[in-house]
Amino acid sequence: MGIRKNQSSLTVSEKTAFVAAVKALKANGTYDIFVAQHRAAFLAGTNDPAHGGPAFLPWHREYLRRFERALQEIDASVSLPYWDWTVDRTPTASIWNADFMGGNGTGAAQRVTSGPFAFSTGEWNLTVRDPGDTAPFLTRAFGAMGSLPTQAGVNAAKNVVPYDSAPWNSDSSMNTSFRNRLEGVIHNPGHMWVGGSMMAMSSPNDPVFWLHHCNIDRLWAEWQRENPGQNYLPPSGTANVVAGHALDDPMPPWDDESPPPTPRSVLDHHALDYTYDNEEPDTGEIVPLAIDAPPVPASIAQAGEVDVFSFPVTTSGNYVIQTQGSTDVVASLYGPNDMAAFITEDDDSGPGPNSRIARDLTAGTYYIRVRHYSNSSTGSYTISVSGSGAQPGIQTIQVNGPAVQGTISAANERDMYRFTVTTPAVHTIETAGSTDCFLTLFGPDNPAIFITQDDDSGPGTNSRIAVNLGAGEYYARVRHYSPTGTGSYSISVRT
Repeated sequence: MGIRKNQSSLTVSEKTAFVAAVKALKANGTYDIFVAQHRAAFLAGTNDPAHGGPAFLPWHREYLRRFERALQEIDASVSLPYWDWTVDRTPTASIWNADFMGGNGTGAAQRVTSGPFAFSTGEWNLTVRDPGDTAPFLTRAFGAMGSLPTQAGVNAAKNVVPYDSAPWNSDSSMNTSFRNRLEGVIHNPGHMWVGGSMMAMSSPNDPVFWLHHCNIDRLWAEWQRENPGQNYLPPSGTANVVAGHALDDPMPPWDDESPPPTPRSVLDHHALDYTYDNEEPDTGEIVPLAIDAPPVPASIAQAGEVDVFSFPVTTSGNYVIQTQGSTDVVASLYGPNDMAAFITEDDDSGPGPNSRIARDLTAGTYYIRVRHYSNSSTGSYTISVSGSGAQPGIQTIQVNGPAVQGTISAANERDMYRFTVTTPAVHTIETAGSTDCFLTLFGPDNPAIFITQDDDSGPGTNSRIAVNLGAGEYYARVRHYSPTGTGSYSISVRT
């Protein structure tokens, strides 16, 4: 499995190999094919399969992987590096050295005159250009159109869920669309700060394009790891979605392949045979757990490590998975018989910083992924599975009945409620009180199907969702807006 590294950590020989492979693709004509594909996506206008919609991230993941494989046909040791502009954010950063990407543009034409991709080398002639652009040389204008994203901005973007939201384009709310937040607030400024050729539809003419988008892909991978219950949206068949952007839509320009790539086919980047240097390498080891056996000692030994456990259920019933110790771990449950079928996740429902999941399970094999709450921390813990224990009930709210009292009693606590709709109508789900609640609605008949969410549409800091619901059972999840906040509230549903 290839490892994509931070460009700042590349050795001299790794930089040399990457540059040589890029220039070899340019020389044999393959590079310009990639540039033309990106330009064609933009020229499709409102039918752009690559930008301004849910497939922005999967399209570019497929695009980057194909380019990386082309590089590896030249030199099997080469993987795409990424440019972390939250750290390397000045014109003097090592990425712009003459042995790698070269420097800023000069003069009125903003022409790049240093480094291996300067026109003067005779090896970097721009032949695929935007309509009306006649300049054959690479251009840059560092900082002329704004600033690079900061770590605070990246963190805020990664806190957004779900993956996307209606109307499934650049008008999607950046508070309910991780994709649009990442594309508009984090991705676009990277192109703008570099400027010049990076501002064009043919922006891959600047090789830093690949490093910039590699970092965007890395951030998506981190978001996926940190939000395992958040699925790609929208599902196929959703109205008013541009072709190529729904979950199982073939993605142009590869839609005539058999089988064609789809957003679903690229959701797991490990299945595409690469990982990032800030991820724990997947050793393939799954530690078996026995039900009602003593706790098994384990450890998050490296930052970003994810431990995987499995246990068999032979008799349907209630089972409790819990960790013990002083390490703040998060546990995610998958199955049955499928390591990718997410069930639920917990952080601090156990004593102290420990996780505890109590769930009714049917027969089959289940999997638990355990990670540290902080991507940069380590620590020891134990984990066990028992076949008994009280199942935390999901409290029922009566539609048009009295409000139900609730309390966020611990950091990161999430309270779940259910209510039944018998007659389709607009239903208003609302919290009340002085606690800053954040409300998320799921259903019908499935607590994993996201509908919508709200923060402060109610009075003061209360949340309110008014939505037309069909018959079925729905689930309302309440959490504090602050990850460390607590407090009491009430919740009601009315028509």
